[in-house]
Amino acid sequence: MKRRMTNAASVGLVLVSGLTAFAGPPGFWHSCGVDRERNNAWPQPFRSADAAAVYAPFEVMKVNGWKTFNTIGTCFFAENQALTEAGKLRLEWIIFQAPQERKQVFVMRGKSSESTAARVEAVQLAISEMLPVGDLPQIYITDVEPSASSGQYQTAVNRAMDRTTPNPRLPVFKGLNTPSSNSSSSGGAGGGSGSGK
Repeated sequence: MKRRMTNAASVGLVLVSGLTAFAGPPGFWHSCGVDRERNNAWPQPFRSADAAAVYAPFEVMKVNGWKTFNTIGTCFFAENQALTEAGKLRLEWIIFQAPQERKQVFVMRGKSSESTAARVEAVQLAISEMLPVGDLPQIYITDVEPSASSGQYQTAVNRAMDRTTPNPRLPVFKGLNTPSSNSSSSGGAGGGSGSGK
């Protein structure tokens, strides 16, 4: 009987030690639960990462588009690097109508450091005249020239197009309801001047 109890105690001790060894490290069961939950909800944790990878290039395009639109290019500066009227109107639009997160001004780099400094100074002066108080938008120097042309060139193109555009004329209609040229003026079919009652 003593021997049976000793065997039972040793078997119990082996079972307890085996279960303890099976339990693994302290975070083992937690990681099993996390894996089970992740597998059950499978596409969702990874769908947002896939969506971010898809729309990331479009975000870059949006940023570059705003940068191009907010660039005060060479055509907005006169020979003495002063802002033209068109440049002042572009600055006014950026300051007062652009979304708050897009209120940055990019100045096209000049041919020399002196011309670049004169352009930046002209832009700063124009902005401070438009906004005497409050936060001023940031001014950055860029090397990317926007695809724009001067107002004189655009006016010349529009005037040339107006001169060469033909006058609008509709062609003569020759449809079913047009009277034929050989019909008599005295009446239609079956009726004539000699019919009387």
